[in-house]
Amino acid sequence: MIPTSPLSVAASTRPMRARSVPKRSRWKATKEFDSRHSRSGRFLPEHQRKGNEMLIKSLKGLTIVSSVLLGSTFLSLGQALAFDLTVAAGADPTTLDPRKTWVAQGYSMNAHVFEPLVFREERDGNVLLYPVLAESWTQKSPTELEVKIREGIKFHNGEPLDAAAVAYTITSIQDPNFTTNLKLWTRDIVGVEVTGPYTLVLKTASQTRGLLNVLAQVPIVAPEAARSPDFEKQPIGTGPYKIASYTPSGQVVIEKNADYWGTSGEADKITFRIMPENSTRLAALEAGEVQVAENLPPDKLPALRDNPELQVVFTPTLRVDYMIMNFRNPLMSDIKFREALSLAIDRQGIVDNLLGGTTKAANSISPPGTVGYDADLPIYAYDPVKAKEALAESSYNGEVIKVGGPVGRYSMDKQVTEAIGGMLQAIGIKVEIETLAFSSYIAKYNEAAYDFAFIGQTDFTTTPHKHWGTLFYSPTNITKYVNPEMDKIIEAASVELDDAKAAELYKQGQAIAHEDFGGALPLYYEPQLIGLSAKVEGFIPRLDEYIIVTTVKSKQ
Repeated sequence: MIPTSPLSVAASTRPMRARSVPKRSRWKATKEFDSRHSRSGRFLPEHQRKGNEMLIKSLKGLTIVSSVLLGSTFLSLGQALAFDLTVAAGADPTTLDPRKTWVAQGYSMNAHVFEPLVFREERDGNVLLYPVLAESWTQKSPTELEVKIREGIKFHNGEPLDAAAVAYTITSIQDPNFTTNLKLWTRDIVGVEVTGPYTLVLKTASQTRGLLNVLAQVPIVAPEAARSPDFEKQPIGTGPYKIASYTPSGQVVIEKNADYWGTSGEADKITFRIMPENSTRLAALEAGEVQVAENLPPDKLPALRDNPELQVVFTPTLRVDYMIMNFRNPLMSDIKFREALSLAIDRQGIVDNLLGGTTKAANSISPPGTVGYDADLPIYAYDPVKAKEALAESSYNGEVIKVGGPVGRYSMDKQVTEAIGGMLQAIGIKVEIETLAFSSYIAKYNEAAYDFAFIGQTDFTTTPHKHWGTLFYSPTNITKYVNPEMDKIIEAASVELDDAKAAELYKQGQAIAHEDFGGALPLYYEPQLIGLSAKVEGFIPRLDEYIIVTTVKSKQ
């Protein structure tokens, strides 16, 4: 069954042609998706090419501006005068190996260089899947998915794309000695069998929700090149661009792939400049040094709109920002201490005063539109008096709580982290606050260096399967939070193909986490404010926060 929520993930059972938009259909386990009738398999739907129209959508009461130009973004149709494009990115990718990065900026940069078997297309508020390197797929049984790979495609270094390359990519991710966040995405795959030069079968231990969605998150790498120690700085994919250079914490430069199998992007060269500070990205955009700038400060929205030299795109995302609790610190096992932390945080004040009212306080770790989201769950209360009472009843005895947050990765992340640190101090908790550029912060975050840490997370599949695995499921979570009842719910939901039943399980899980102040405390839904030069056009915002600029071209 396919999720039927407002932002459901589905896969069409008919090929999508460049000149038509087929009716949305439901992909079923017994049906086959075949894209061989498409000329290149890389296409831009008609509705995506109708100009830069904007519309107002409502996300559970939150008014947001989004683009109707939603769809496949790995290509650009039509040719324009060649030009170079510069993008201001808020964080360093930390690595160019697409199997290792888990930074959104890294995903965005890699999407120009690497391609998955299938990818996401947003249409009418829904997230659909379309074929990229896969030609077709067939669910042979509840635990076997057969995938046929497109023939005639080569990696940038001349290696052939075939079933063996896909199998290598998946098995390399699952290698116990290989450190990667993608293990969470591929954990349901228990076997990969190459049955022909361009055919393989993916096997799971049991029927599994969202296996196709997993494939959308796995970029296929060139096996020979990937075995080289130089791969992290000079990776090889099949995409429309090649890596030209990488200066850590400085910039990533990519150049057009003249031998690309599909339709090329507009820019000859794209430079992603790493600029963690909001003010630096904004200044670079205003000075004309960059043509695209991500994660601009919401409080600057009125000034940005009044500047005739700029364009503003304000779009929703599926990301929830929250404070994660490190249960390695014994204090976090005290529910009264967790309650005090939550009661101390003025979520609405943060939204109003730091984020300019551009989003909503979050009532759940899951955002609206995901399977099982419970709109009736109350937002955690802000009550500093009760927070002090809960703190007095807890086992807290003056210990210093290490609070951490990134700089430039999320909207106003540094300011939010510092504000929350101040709120904890106001109820009598001693804190040590540290904010770092994301590449440095995430290294310490992964080492569990903080007791209370700011982070944001989304599930691109609009099902909590992976998201909850990192927060709540005790065998895989990064919090060390343990709740056996929650584990049982997650295990049951992960194999439940009936949307209604899965949704009910996820609602039960949200209620448990909410009552237990478990794993992480939700703050608000991440807003995305993107600035563009008025001299360019064709940018397509995405719910998954990928900044893919293959469609951006000069107006001149």
